[in-house]
Amino acid sequence: MKAKYKNRGWFLIILSIIILLISGFFYLRSVQRSLWEKSLTDILEVTTQGRHALDTYIEKDMEMLSLIVAEAAAQDSQNEEALSQCMKPSGTSDSSYICVNLDSGMLYTGFLNRGYSLNDEQLAMLSVLQGKGIREPFLDGRTGVWTLGYYETFTWPDGTKGLVQKTQPLSEIAERFSLSFYNDTGFSYVVNQDGDILLRSMHRNSNRTFHNLFDIIDLQGNDAQQVKAFESALKAGNRGVARFWYQEEEYIFCYVPMKNAPDWYVVSIIPNHVIMEQANSIVKDSQVFLILILGASVVMAAFFILYRNSTRQILLAEEKARKAAESANIAKSRFLSNMSHDIRTPMNAVLGMTNLALEHIDEPDRLQGYLENINVSGQLLVGLINDILDMSKIESGKMTLNIDTASLDMVLEKIVKIIQPTAAKKNLSFDIQLHRVEHKTLCFDVLRLNQILINLLSNAVKFTPENGSIRMDITESPSEKKDHAHLTFCIADTGIGMSQEFKDHIFDSFTREQNDHVNKIEGSGLGMAISKMIVDMMEGNIKVDSEAGKGTIFTVDLDFLIPDEIPIFQPSDEKINLSGRHILLADDNAINQQIAYELLTELGAIVTTADDGLVCTQEFENSPAGYFDLILMDIQMPNMNGYEATEKIREMDRPDAAQIPIFALTADAFAEDIAAAKKAGMNSHLAKPLDIPGMIREIQKYVK
Repeated sequence: MKAKYKNRGWFLIILSIIILLISGFFYLRSVQRSLWEKSLTDILEVTTQGRHALDTYIEKDMEMLSLIVAEAAAQDSQNEEALSQCMKPSGTSDSSYICVNLDSGMLYTGFLNRGYSLNDEQLAMLSVLQGKGIREPFLDGRTGVWTLGYYETFTWPDGTKGLVQKTQPLSEIAERFSLSFYNDTGFSYVVNQDGDILLRSMHRNSNRTFHNLFDIIDLQGNDAQQVKAFESALKAGNRGVARFWYQEEEYIFCYVPMKNAPDWYVVSIIPNHVIMEQANSIVKDSQVFLILILGASVVMAAFFILYRNSTRQILLAEEKARKAAESANIAKSRFLSNMSHDIRTPMNAVLGMTNLALEHIDEPDRLQGYLENINVSGQLLVGLINDILDMSKIESGKMTLNIDTASLDMVLEKIVKIIQPTAAKKNLSFDIQLHRVEHKTLCFDVLRLNQILINLLSNAVKFTPENGSIRMDITESPSEKKDHAHLTFCIADTGIGMSQEFKDHIFDSFTREQNDHVNKIEGSGLGMAISKMIVDMMEGNIKVDSEAGKGTIFTVDLDFLIPDEIPIFQPSDEKINLSGRHILLADDNAINQQIAYELLTELGAIVTTADDGLVCTQEFENSPAGYFDLILMDIQMPNMNGYEATEKIREMDRPDAAQIPIFALTADAFAEDIAAAKKAGMNSHLAKPLDIPGMIREIQKYVK
């Protein structure tokens, strides 16, 4: 009986403890939720205050603008000197004012005592402005800086319509308007309803690469429905709070609409852990109080054990994270150090050899040697940049394979032309052997297969001492895939080899073995990582066998689709003749323009140049129909960029506007740039620095 009551007592005690624990848990959750909601209310208030400060700032500027409008409206609409004088208000040295006669197209500014005429495009842009308001930030054509513009229209006594605009650099507004808070842990953006960033903080966490708030959120793996709800809230002019992942942690996004700038928002972004610090502190104190109420040593002991174990796990996780971060920082620092050395070395050669060439311009033999060295160094720089861009494209998922029917013999011929000269300089024996290769015409990405093999062979040349040997064996064997051939590429050298420790990390990004010999050899530390990623994309396998001082063997296994027919390959030495062909070349960079001009004229073309997109469209519009056979268009140009110029040409009402081939000739070489060129109506995309044979092949496709 006693045992029964004793068990019942323990049962009641345990049940009471469980009830208290459950009640305490829900109580703490309630406290935590209430504190969190209170913190959000405070942040909304802080955001509202920031919005109010910016609204007040804009309101004062608009009031000042109205005073100047009143003064200008009182003048004669034809009095140039008086109107110019009105645009020189005292105490506004950080701003600039213009007055525009919307009927005559004359513009007056405080910098001149007379007006000057706007072109049709500039006048049309200002004529659409009505009443008074604020323009979204734009690139000022005179100063070349991003600018905010306030405007107000009016009517002179003679009925002529006019407009006054005040412009001010965005940087000056950002300096006056505080965009960071919460002890510098939070920061703000000013965006429009589409999420376009109009004004950004200089805060260290403020992303300066993206131009749209939703682009930043989309790349963090956030829930699409939550992002859509946030977009809808901005469209509806609401104020509120959203929660998204940003920079690998949870952030709170508070948004408040502005009053004096319709459709603009102040969006505050604060790490969630900062908001919860106070709430967590109070909750923790409540937990301690609850534990004291329980007063049970067993519960206390259990809590202590759980707390100790959790703390230990946290410490272990933090230590692991710290070591991983240290390792990443070391790799990054080593990579930056290597890249600094490897970029500066060929750059120094380019500059030094250029100076020597200028000093010996009348000595052809010496000049040719200097130019050859400049070319080699330039190709090395391009290789380093391409490695970095390839790694970026692969990691962002933007690299795709371009599968086409090609000849293995053509690939090997090109490889021999590239590798043989460098191997010969070191007196290296270089040999390629084919074993049981029955299918030499296959379907594959020629560029990427070249990249894999040249990476491996170039490394073999780099790390093999003079009088050594390099051998590539290619063996065909039956494939497990239907209608495929399995090829094994085995690249062996008698070079310096590598340590076991480095061999385990050879395919890691930004990794190079550190020793006195390797440190003297240029390279980004990305070649092997890129090769491994491309092999993986091709669903193949790559492995390495090496021993320090005894050479290295790389083995690559790939499956290639066997095509149904043998394509006819164009001869690689075919020459192109552009005699009598008229080409319109648009590029704002004089040196790049000269390079393309001379290359094309040497092929017989008649080249017309334009310094920006606007001039290019005018040259085309003023030419007879069918006069130009091709347009080469840079993208980043003043007045009108290449995309806009292409769209304008395609819209012209003339028979050749839709058919003339237009190539993008640009240093913007990412996948999204190629897509943008296609969307604008361009036929092809040629990346700078120019691949001359590639450019000629592309021209051959369109100019017969």
